[in-house]
This record gives sequence, structure tokens and C-alpha cells, in this order.
Amino acid sequence: MNAEILGPEEATRARRYQMKRLWLGLAASVVGFAVPAGFWIMAPGEWFREAGGSLFWAGAMYFAVLVAVHHIAAFPLDCASEFRLPRSVGLSNESLGGWLKDQGKSLVLNILIGGAVAGALAQIMAWRPYGWWWISAVLGTVFGIFMVLVTPVLIVPLFFRFKRITNSDLVERLENLLVRTGSRVRGGVWEMDMSRRTRAGNAALVGWGPSRRVVLGDTVLDYAPEEIEAILAHEIAHHVGNHIWLLIAGRGVSLTAGLFLAHQLFRFPEVFMSLGAPVPIPGGPSSIGALWIFMTIWGVILAPFYRWISRRLEFWCDRFAASHTGGAEAISSALTRLCKNNLADPSPPAWAVTFFHTHPPLGERIRRVRETS
Repeated sequence: MNAEILGPEEATRARRYQMKRLWLGLAASVVGFAVPAGFWIMAPGEWFREAGGSLFWAGAMYFAVLVAVHHIAAFPLDCASEFRLPRSVGLSNESLGGWLKDQGKSLVLNILIGGAVAGALAQIMAWRPYGWWWISAVLGTVFGIFMVLVTPVLIVPLFFRFKRITNSDLVERLENLLVRTGSRVRGGVWEMDMSRRTRAGNAALVGWGPSRRVVLGDTVLDYAPEEIEAILAHEIAHHVGNHIWLLIAGRGVSLTAGLFLAHQLFRFPEVFMSLGAPVPIPGGPSSIGALWIFMTIWGVILAPFYRWISRRLEFWCDRFAASHTGGAEAISSALTRLCKNNLADPSPPAWAVTFFHTHPPLGERIRRVRETS
């Protein structure tokens, strides 16, 4: 199967590229834990309280400085994995200036949005020292839904430019697919200028209500019409199967459980004193750092389970796409094109898939969709 997707040399090149990405990602994760942990232990929490003047601003300032320190520490690894490595294999054509500009935008957004969330969390912890965890979980889940709704129309346009697709035959074909699958779209069919940054392909059905639209990366517009249709059908399947809401609900449950466990741990100050770490006082700035560390660990524990669910959903979407378009051949051909253009490893190591992949290996996806269609 793999020989049908990539030749021996290309398969070896893809494996090496993806493994380099993986190891760089793991190194970045270590930095992403060690730097916040060191900041939490050493940062003068009282300084932020005095400088902020209120719990909200103290928490927001603490988070902003923490994010900035983390960004600086992780910058060399981010540059290696997101800029230098893709360019070395011909996947990226983005300039260093363009990449740095995107990094700056991301940093500003993280500080503004995350700082507001951190400040609100500090305020809630002080306001309800025994019930902050469930209040924060409810508000956090609602905020997560809000971000899902507004990101396609407010955040993504900060990084990409959009325009309506002018190929009337393709638009008609995709609109017929939307009708067949019962998917209502008010926003039309758009293309996104991914080619300014990469040759990797992607497509999506994003937003809800008036903002719901079909978005195709301009890097897939040279695919065969049946391949584009199959890719979109896969994305439609996530909406038809209510996968987005399922994942939001799952994240809400895990957020609630994580905050509850953190609340229970925070009731034992001797644990933190034994580590030489500041005791997380409800509403105190250092409680933001303690939550960052705890929720990072909680996320690592749950990640394999969530990724397993995600892989199962991807298989379901492939079968949906096959049954609503040109059968197994259309989706198989599209996945083969994506594998080549994205330099994906069609058969990565099983351990890497188990712990790090949200999507099944492309070789396995193609095999399964052919067997079940």
C-alpha cells in the first residue's frame, strides 16, 4: 500500500521529515513545561499583585509575562520546526519576515485573550474560593464555544486572505454536495491563500449560522474536481456527525475534572511547600502558574485517549465521504495527493500514532476506505 502512495525514496524522506518534526515537538513540549514551572517557582507573585492593583490585572499581568518568557525560551525550537525544517524540504515558501510577523500576531492574541481569561479566573477564585472550579469550568466551556464560532471570521483572517471561488463549475459541484448531505451554508464557497506560506493542502467547513462557509486552500484548487469534492465531504462529515460538539463536550468534561482535581490539590499547601513552590492562594497571581502546570500534566494524561477518539472519527468521515461522492477511489486519490503534497508519512511508527497523532496514518485510511466501500 505504501509503495502505491510514495516511492521508496520519497517515503524515506517523508519519514525523516515527520520524525524530525516529532522530536522537535517533544523538545518544545519539555520547554513548554519546564519554563512555566521555573517561572511559577521563582516569579515574585507579590510584585504582580502590587503592580496590578487588582486581582484581575495582577492575574492578567502574570499570565502575559509568563507567556512572553515561554515564547522567548521556545523561539529557537519553534523557528526550527515551523520555519527552517519545512523550508528545507520544500513544504514552505514563507519568508522569515512573514513567519516572524505571524509569530508576533499569535503572541499578541495569546496575551490579550489569555490574559483576560487569567484575570477573570483569578477574580473568580478569590470571589468563590470553594466553588471557583465549577464556575470556571462552565464559563470556560462557554468561552470555548464562543471562540469556535468567531475564530473563522475574526481570527483566521488576521493570518490569511480570502476571496470567493470564481470557478462556477466547481462551486456548483460543491453546492450540490452540500444539498445532498443536508448541510446548510449561507456564507458561500471561498478560497484561502495558503500558497503564500506552504504547498500543503487543506479544506474546511467552518462557522455556524450566517458565518458558515466552505473554505478551500488555494493549494488544492489544482486537484481533480472529484478529489476536492471528496475532501469537502470529509469535512462535512464532521458537522453531520456532530463531532465538533462531541469534542467540545469532551473538553468541557475534562476541563471540569481537571479544575476539580486542582482545587482538591490546592487544599494541601504542604505539598507545594515541600517542593519549594509558592502555595496557590485563591486569586493570587501564582495560582495562575500552578494551574498552568497542573492542567498541562492533566492534558498529557488525557491526550492519548482524545487522540484515539479523534482517529476513530476520521475513519468515520472517510467512509461518509466515500458514500456521498465518487466512492473509495475519489477519497483515496485525494488522500494520496494530500500525502504527497504534505510530505506525510503513510505508515509512521505505532507508538508515534498512539501518543501523538490525531489522524490515522494515511496508508491505513486509504486501505480501510477501500475495504469498507
